[in-house]
Amino acid sequence: MVLDIGPIMLRRQYALMLSRKRGSASSFHRTGRYELIPRLLIRNLAYKGSNNVNSSLHTMSSQQIDADLPPHYNDFETELPLKFRVGNEDVSPLVTITAAQAHLHLLAAFDKLKKDVYSAHSSLSDEETSEIPSDPHRAWVVFVNRAVHRFDQFMSGKWTSDFPNWSEAAIPPLDVIMVWHTYLLNPRTYHEDSIRRTTPFARRLAAMESMPLTLIASLVDPTTLEVALPSAHREAFFESASGLPFMYSLKTTYSDVVSLQCPCCNTINPTVRWITHEGDEEGKGTGFAEPDFVHQCDWCSHKFNRSMMGVKKFCEELTRRRARRKVFFAETLLDPMTGKADEMLAEMLTLRLVRRINAVFKLEKKSCGQDEIIQEAINLAKGLDWSSQELYVLIHQGLRPREKHHVYDEQLPRVKRIVAAYSLPGYASIDLVAAILRQGSFIEKMKELGWLESYCFQSSTGQATLLRAIARYHAFLDLMSAKPGSFLVPTIDIDLIWHTHQLSSAAYRVDTVRLLGRTPNHDDAVQPVTLQSAYDNTAAAWKARFGVAYSVCGCMPDSGPKSKLFELPKKDVTPVKPKIAESGRRFGFFKSKKSKPGDGQTRVDGLGIVEPSKWNGQYLVSKELDQADCSHPSDHNIHVPLSKGETIQPDLISRELASKERVVAVKKGLEQADSNRTEGSGTNDEKEEAAQVDEWRKLQAERKENRIEHKEAFTTREGANGLYYSYWGVSIEPSPGFFGAVKYKDAVGGCAGGCASCGDTPGMCAAVGGA
Repeated sequence: MVLDIGPIMLRRQYALMLSRKRGSASSFHRTGRYELIPRLLIRNLAYKGSNNVNSSLHTMSSQQIDADLPPHYNDFETELPLKFRVGNEDVSPLVTITAAQAHLHLLAAFDKLKKDVYSAHSSLSDEETSEIPSDPHRAWVVFVNRAVHRFDQFMSGKWTSDFPNWSEAAIPPLDVIMVWHTYLLNPRTYHEDSIRRTTPFARRLAAMESMPLTLIASLVDPTTLEVALPSAHREAFFESASGLPFMYSLKTTYSDVVSLQCPCCNTINPTVRWITHEGDEEGKGTGFAEPDFVHQCDWCSHKFNRSMMGVKKFCEELTRRRARRKVFFAETLLDPMTGKADEMLAEMLTLRLVRRINAVFKLEKKSCGQDEIIQEAINLAKGLDWSSQELYVLIHQGLRPREKHHVYDEQLPRVKRIVAAYSLPGYASIDLVAAILRQGSFIEKMKELGWLESYCFQSSTGQATLLRAIARYHAFLDLMSAKPGSFLVPTIDIDLIWHTHQLSSAAYRVDTVRLLGRTPNHDDAVQPVTLQSAYDNTAAAWKARFGVAYSVCGCMPDSGPKSKLFELPKKDVTPVKPKIAESGRRFGFFKSKKSKPGDGQTRVDGLGIVEPSKWNGQYLVSKELDQADCSHPSDHNIHVPLSKGETIQPDLISRELASKERVVAVKKGLEQADSNRTEGSGTNDEKEEAAQVDEWRKLQAERKENRIEHKEAFTTREGANGLYYSYWGVSIEPSPGFFGAVKYKDAVGGCAGGCASCGDTPGMCAAVGGA
């Protein structure tokens, strides 16, 4: 089958190859993105009106190609600086506009996929209603469950050879790409799962650790968002690897089934239902894609659920370790502080666990043969009664043998993370279903901004917005390097570029370890109190370092310069002051430390900073009202734990009240400043209060008052306990322990030593491995 994409696509592929020959200033070769353009796809392209692809290519000049390329993929007229200053290093752009545009295009395709599922269940006939549930929210959760299952089957299936070079034929279906995309946005878990074992699943994770965004985006129509029909090779590759049809089903009937292995006898049960009629009642249902899944084995008659399957997964890894296979348990291989692989620490923790289990089950004198792995795993799981609580106690005793655990004791962070990794079936050490549902709220944010529309970045203004987001991300990294002990919260535009960077997993790890000394994890289930204090600290640190406001969307104004939210220890005060202005000038983002909205930007020799006229003097922030929302704090990862019957969260209300108080404070400061100018009166405290109101805080307060419809950040439950809570319990537990490579007292599993939650005291937990 010849894939007919047409002249625009052919020219796009050719232009991208030309960029390699030209030696583009941006570091495309280093990230390897353009190396992903498939030669097989180029050979299969049928150029309309020509029987010879090569002859058609040579008849077009590079100017014609550049002119014909859609602005959505144009990477030749960008004006990114050649270098950005991050910490003490000048780095080439870590994310290109091409990658960001392709990522947005992919997010738009995911949004359309969700719409298709919703629409397929919103207009069911009477006959279909008896076989298919009509609730679209429930249908989407079921669809995501099936997508995760298809991803597992594809990654663990039998491949005839190693993973091929990237081409159209190697790209899986869109639903599997969606799961892969979310997995990559959990960079530490993805990396650890790819190296802690030598299974086919792990090897394929390693082979697919960088997503070919440009290639995938080229398979989605930029206007209709319809995915191109797959070639015969592409269909055959997926179907042979997974044993499933390439095309996914938007609808799931009550009779659709999945094959699962019983954790009690290891027998395959081929008739496990995805959904049941009990699931018609919200929050109920015993199907595999429903919250209360339970199935009675067709052979041994034992009833099993997801938790039991997860315990058996742990026991199987343990027995494989006893059979001298290479196995490290989840959450033991990476250093929690840096995200680097530490096999010595992992070996120590694994030996502790194995010794404890050997002692409990009297396995010291027995060796596990290769043919005994499964049966011994079943026996161990039976000894634990397939209970996650029993598993927790066993792991706790192994890692902390001198500490006796009581039922009422708070669970240790590392132990809790290990048990959470084995609380579900599947090969991933993360609940991918919940992660995808949470990620959906970020896609909604992009949609509200209008960034998923194909025409959004065709104008110079639109592209300037995206380029500013890239610049802000590099500044965000610079801030992280300056405050390594703090949990920093990104804005929406920064978050998009951060996500894009993470999709190139190998490059992301290398870049962040080099620049920051660690690989920050991107947690997507954080409590509001942690996000609120961390964001306030981020905004204060940003303004102190770069001299401009962090956000001007209409949310809470910044605190004053002497706010307790940004009190640094004495040892940090001395080096910060010169570093602030110096870093800002080297970025070329403002003229001086006291820049105001609208200040012009100057060229910085040797760094390739553009002229002020081309950017209206704004790089890190724009005062234009239509650009305001992209600087909104990224609160899509908020976790709101509500008790049954509870409707109001006190800390959410307090946030709104605190916001109003800051607006009042700004007004008072402005009034006092006017009074000082006219009358020269006022106490020292009043004069100090007036001095703290700069032009940025004034702009923030005005927008807070005028943009009545704008929702205050961290005061909404959308994306947390919202549409999908009753169908899957999304965010029912926040991730325990470490956020951004630092552990905080306000987070579940935080240390009792008082690690900072807002950056006041940049201390890190000294416990080995954070356990």
